[in-house]
Amino acid sequence: MENYAKWTITDKEKEKYIDALSKELIMLRNKAEVSQEELSYLIGVSRQTYGSIERKNRKMSWSTYLALLMFYDYNKKTHHVLRAIGAFPHEIIKRFNDGEENINLDVGTFLGDGSQSIINKLDPQALHSIRTMIMLEYARCTQIPGDAVIKAFDGIAFTNPIDADAEKASDALKSIKESKNK
Repeated sequence: MENYAKWTITDKEKEKYIDALSKELIMLRNKAEVSQEELSYLIGVSRQTYGSIERKNRKMSWSTYLALLMFYDYNKKTHHVLRAIGAFPHEIIKRFNDGEENINLDVGTFLGDGSQSIINKLDPQALHSIRTMIMLEYARCTQIPGDAVIKAFDGIAFTNPIDADAEKASDALKSIKESKNK
């Protein structure tokens, strides 16, 4: 019974994510370049059912939400948008993973075959540089204020830069500016 809360998703949580996704269905479908007919077939509902959900004449079920979530999250054209509009269930994923939102990025996508042998030859400075660059690009793509990224330069990991401590980020930025002026 101890893990029951970990695996429970409330109706309120479901409604929050369904509503966030429902508001952007047309935009996401257009961005993914998929027709209503193609998408409805992929997620297992009729085109008429999907069309009525998209027109907001019908509320989507949790299972339809999950099917759309999988499609849009694994589509490179909509992955970041899905997360930016608040339709990705970060809090639920963290709860399922005991507080961590573990995203395994396949570096083979970027480095090709033999990527693990390349990574194994990198020293800690190289790995920190790569991590910093990825965080900076994440901030740029998600339009997060640059101040929040300053923490990365001190090696401080942050899971939600939007909630970053603004005063610490500001102090870090001032410190960097002062050291440049000396």
